[in-house]
Amino acid sequence: MIRTQSYQPKNLFVKTKPSFILKSSLIIYLILTCAFQLYGQDMHWESITPPASQWDYITPTSEVPSDWATINFDSTSWGQGTSGIGYGDDDDSTVIAINTISVYMRKSFSVVDVSAINRLLLDIDYDDGFIAYLNGVEIARSMLYGDVSYNTLADGLHEGALYQGNLPDRFFVDKSQLLNGNNVLAVQVHNHSADSSDMSALPVLSAEVIGTDNLYSSPPFWFQEPDPEPITIDFQSSNLPIVILNTSGEEIPNEPKIEASMKIIKRPDQERNYVSDSDNTAYLDFDGSIQIEVRGSSSTLFSKKQYALTTYDDIGEKDNVKLLGLPKENDWILSGLAFDTTFVRDFVSYKLSNSIGQYASRAEYCELILNGQYQGLYMLLEKLKVDDSRIDLRKMKTDDVELPNLSGGYVSKSDKIEGEEVFAWSMSSYGWGNANFAHEQPKPEDITEEQNNYIQQTFYDLATTSAEANSSFTNGYPSIIDIPSFVDYMIISELSSNADSYQFSTYFHKDRRGKLRAGPVWDFNLTFGNDLFFWGFDRSKTNIWQMFDGNVGATFWQDLFNDSYYNCYLAKRWGELTAAGQPLSEAKIFELIDQTVSQISEAVDRQEEQWNIDIYFTQRIANLKAFVTDRLNWISSQLTNTALCDEVNMPPLVITKIHYHPAGENEDNFEFIEITNNSNVSWDATGIYIGGLGLSYQFPPGFSFAPNQSVVIANNSDSFLSQYGSSPFDEFSRKLSNSSEDIVLVDGFGNVIDEVTYNDEAPWPDQADGNGAFLQLADINADNSLAENWGAMVDFNSLSNKGKVSSRILVYPNPVSSLLYVSLTNGRKIEKVNIYDLSGKLILSYSSSEKRDVFDLEPLNSGVYLIEIKTDSSIFTERIIRQ
Repeated sequence: MIRTQSYQPKNLFVKTKPSFILKSSLIIYLILTCAFQLYGQDMHWESITPPASQWDYITPTSEVPSDWATINFDSTSWGQGTSGIGYGDDDDSTVIAINTISVYMRKSFSVVDVSAINRLLLDIDYDDGFIAYLNGVEIARSMLYGDVSYNTLADGLHEGALYQGNLPDRFFVDKSQLLNGNNVLAVQVHNHSADSSDMSALPVLSAEVIGTDNLYSSPPFWFQEPDPEPITIDFQSSNLPIVILNTSGEEIPNEPKIEASMKIIKRPDQERNYVSDSDNTAYLDFDGSIQIEVRGSSSTLFSKKQYALTTYDDIGEKDNVKLLGLPKENDWILSGLAFDTTFVRDFVSYKLSNSIGQYASRAEYCELILNGQYQGLYMLLEKLKVDDSRIDLRKMKTDDVELPNLSGGYVSKSDKIEGEEVFAWSMSSYGWGNANFAHEQPKPEDITEEQNNYIQQTFYDLATTSAEANSSFTNGYPSIIDIPSFVDYMIISELSSNADSYQFSTYFHKDRRGKLRAGPVWDFNLTFGNDLFFWGFDRSKTNIWQMFDGNVGATFWQDLFNDSYYNCYLAKRWGELTAAGQPLSEAKIFELIDQTVSQISEAVDRQEEQWNIDIYFTQRIANLKAFVTDRLNWISSQLTNTALCDEVNMPPLVITKIHYHPAGENEDNFEFIEITNNSNVSWDATGIYIGGLGLSYQFPPGFSFAPNQSVVIANNSDSFLSQYGSSPFDEFSRKLSNSSEDIVLVDGFGNVIDEVTYNDEAPWPDQADGNGAFLQLADINADNSLAENWGAMVDFNSLSNKGKVSSRILVYPNPVSSLLYVSLTNGRKIEKVNIYDLSGKLILSYSSSEKRDVFDLEPLNSGVYLIEIKTDSSIFTERIIRQ
C-alpha cells in the first residue's frame, strides 16, 4: 500500500473573477477542511502574529543598526502600532507619514513548543518590496536585491492585495529557525518611489500545530490552509514509467542538495510498469545515486514539490546517463506540473517549440514515489544548461576576455531575482517596473567583468536599435539578433498566451561568433487560459498580445513587434506554421493534445482519487482546445501584412564542400565547409550567417564575395593550416555532427539562401564518414539538397585552387564606422596595426597575435587614413575611410 503525499491544487474550479476571489477561496477552504477531517489529521493552523497585533516600528531617516532584526535588539524607543502599517488605500491599522521610503517593524512572540509545530508559513501583504527575518535570519524577500539601505527604493511596483479582495503573497519558512521561548519576526518594507501614493506592511506568521490545543490565535478570515494530509490509495502499477526516490526519510531541502537513491521502472515496448519490479534489473531504466533538492519559486508553496536532481556514479562523480530515452546528461528536473490541472500545458508547449525547429526541454511523463509515499503525476525533463544535446554553445573560460572568444557562449534570462538567483542588470520596460536579468552561463560566480559588460551591451544595443527601428544588416537589430528565433519565441508565447513570457522565465543564448538568440521557451503552465486565479490574476486571454499586457518585459519586445520589417517576418512565419498540415495548425495541435491526454489519463484519475476531488479533467481539456481555436483565429486576424517580405532578392551563394567527419585524432579540429558565389558579380555578405541550431557563424560587416569566389570556414584555423597547407577565411563555433546536421545559410532577416542536410547513411557517400574524404557538390548548379549530387573527395589541394580568397590580407568594412576587421589568409599572424593620417602622423597603434582580429576605430574622426599591418615577415598598407 502506497501513501499519497498531497499538494495544494490550483484552479480546481471554474475561473473566478478577482472580485470573487475570497468567496472561491472560502469554498476551497471548506472542501479541503472536509478532506482534512475525513482522514483524521490532528493538526490545525493558527496565526502566531495575526493582523492587528502590536508591533514596534520606525520610519528611519538614517541607517538602522545592523542587528535590528535579531532577538536581543532593543526596540523600545521605536513607535508602537498594530499591523498593518502604512498609508493610502485605507487598509492600514497604523497610519504613518505619507511619502515614507521604508518602514522597519519587529514583533516578539513566544513559542510554547517547537516540536508541536509541523510547518510554518509567512503570508505578507506589502507595497512595494520587502525583506523578512526570523530571529535575524532572512526568510523571504521581494523587489529588493543585494545589500539594502534604509533609503533603497523597491525595484518594481507591487500593489497590496487584501484591499482589492485578493490574497497576499505566501512563503513557506524553515521551522528550524524557531526557538522554544522568545522569538522575533522582523520585516522591512520599501516603496518604489519617494512620492508613492501608498504603502502597506502586513506580515502574518502562521503555524500548523500538531494536536487539538489552541496555542496561538485563529487565522484571519482570508487565510487559506495550504494542504490537507496525505490520502491513502493503492498504487501498484502504471502505463507510465515509475520513479522511486529514497532519501532514508530525510526531508528534501530547497538547498543544498542531499544524497538519495533513485530507481526508474520502465518495461520495454510500452508495456505496463509495476512497483513490484523495483528490484528487477531487467526493467530498471536507472538504478543509482543522485543528489536532490527542491526547486522552483511560487511552486514551493505546494507539498507536491518540484525537484532538481543530479545523477552520480559509484565513486561519487557526476554521471551522464540516459533517462527514459532522453540524451545523456547528469542534471534533471522532476516537475510536479504545478498550477496546471490539465497537466499538459508545459509538455505540449515544449513539443510545439521542438516541432518548429527550436530547442526546448525534452520531457517524459512518469509517476513518482518518494520514501514509500505516492506523489502523483510528474514530468521528467531536461534542465536548461549548456550541453551538446541541450543548449548547444561553446562554454566560456575565464580567460575569454577578448574578441572573438569574448563573443560567446552566454545564456542569460529575464526573471524574478529571488532565492539563489543573482541580479546581473535591469532594462527599462513599457510595463510595471524594470525587466531584471541574471547570468546562467557563465555562472554569476565565474563571469568576468569583460564578459558581463559584453553581454549586457549586446542587450542594450538591441534595445537601442529596436527603439530606433534600425533594420540595417550592418548596425541595426538584425546585426545583433537571430530574427527567426525571436519570431518563433513570440509565436509560441503568444499562441499559448503565456502570462509570464518576456519578463519571467525568458531565456536567451549567444554563441561565439553568433547572434543573440531567444529561447529556449520555459515555464508554460500559466498559458492557454490558465492563471493564478486564487491570487486574483486572469491574464491569459485569446484576444490580447501578451507583450503589451501585464508582464511585457524589456522594451525591445514591443519595439521589435512595432517595426514594420520585423512584424512582416512575424506574420509570414505565422502564416507558414499555421497552414494546413503544419505544426501549429489547429488539427496538428489537437492531435498532440489528444495523444498527450491519452498517455496521462490513467495517472490523472489517480490524482483525483488522491484528492477525493473531481478536477473535471475532460472539461478542462475541452476548454483548452476551445482556447486554441479562438487564439489561432485572433492572431491570424492580426498578422495579415507580409508585403515587405514576400519577395526577397537572395544572393547566389551555395554550400559546395562539407568535411563533417575527418579521420584521425582530434577530428573535430579539421572540419570545414565551403561557400561559393555562383555568379559573375560581387555579393555583399553583410548580415549573412549560419542559422539554426548547428554551427554558429556570421560574416563580418563589409565583406563581399568576389565573382565565383569560394571561402572556407573551418573549425580550427591552426589545425586547418597544418593539415591542408592554407588558411581558411574564418572559424565557426561548435562542431559538425558526425551523423547528420542541417546547415542553413541565411540573410540578416533569416531568409534561407541555401540549406543542406547531410547524413552518414546511404545514399550519402560512406567515404566521407570518417574515412578520409570530404563531401563535394559535383555540379554547382545541381540541387545540393539531394545526396545524389554529392561525391566524396580526397583531393584537399582543391581547397587552395583559383577562385578561393587570393589576397593575403582582407580589411573590412571599408568605409568603416567603428569596428575594423583585419584578416590574413596566408597563415601569418598580425603583430602590429598602425593607423596614420595622410600627412604620415601616427594616430593609433594596436598589437595583436591573431590571424584575424578586430580593432576599434571609434577614437578616429571622420576622414581618410592609411592602415599599416605588420606580420613577422611582411608589411601591408591600405587606405581606409572612417565614416
